Amino acid sequence: MRRYLPLAVVLLVTAVLVLLLDNFLRAVIVQPLLYAAWFMGLVLSSLHQSVFWSVLLFMALVLMLRSLGGGKRKPRSRPGKRYPAQGQVRRWTLLLERAETQRFARWNLAQALRRLAQEVLQPDERRGSNQPRRPIEDRLTPDIETYFNAKLPPAQTLTLRQRLQTKSLQPSHPLDLDPEVVVDFLEQATGHLAGE
Repeated sequence: MRRYLPLAVVLLVTAVLVLLLDNFLRAVIVQPLLYAAWFMGLVLSSLHQSVFWSVLLFMALVLMLRSLGGGKRKPRSRPGKRYPAQGQVRRWTLLLERAETQRFARWNLAQALRRLAQEVLQPDERRGSNQPRRPIEDRLTPDIETYFNAKLPPAQTLTLRQRLQTKSLQPSHPLDLDPEVVVDFLEQATGHLAGE
């Protein structure tokens, strides 16, 4: 019963407004519209038929000249790209900037670093080598492995000031790991792979 109470109130208010404003709507809106339609019909019926034929022939002439190419068409300019092409440096810079303030961006950065680690630690995969390869998890440190496998963190209940005060402490979530740790690890790993 309570579900239909708001609907009944709206219908009751509408009915009262229709009864009160019936003459008003008729006098202010309906009658002027009907009068305008009657006047337009009267004007159109009083015009000679040659006026209609003249308008029709003029429209046909305009369409014919446009279709024959009477004027030079302006070349359509191509709309510019909304987003300029980004290089790798710009893409990584944006990832790092967004990761400072956004939870989802930290997860995106971790996934991008994971793909980079796979490319760096498994260079034979791109060349199509048939040798069995070790999973990269065997070569990762435990904190980097948890960083790569971390799920998206829940919404932070701490304020920005509280997060900045606790930043010096141990990271509260695996995605809070400093990306420089991963980059340093990859630099060392590439040095070992290159035989340095």
